[in-house]
Amino acid sequence: MKQIKVYFPIEDFEKLKESSKSQNITMSEFLRNAVNSKIENAPVPKIKKVYKVTNPDLLFFISNISNNINQIAKKLNSKNEFDRKMLLEIYQKVMSFKNED
Repeated sequence: MKQIKVYFPIEDFEKLKESSKSQNITMSEFLRNAVNSKIENAPVPKIKKVYKVTNPDLLFFISNISNNINQIAKKLNSKNEFDRKMLLEIYQKVMSFKNED
């Protein structure tokens, strides 16, 4: 067991003393119970996401790809007829990127 020293204002000390007496336990037991009940009911802390610095060129490249995908999706979802030949060309370009890896 570890020992700690805590200082209370006189009014708080008297409240602690009365509360522990009314429960027929020592002040140490009362304080341990109070701390443990607070710990058990404590909210789970939120985990902050840590973002690392990313290469600006990579971000620009990913942004362009995302923009192209959004344009393709918009065109496919529009009521206008989509040219199958154009779709095949786009597919071939995308596959050429994959083959470069």
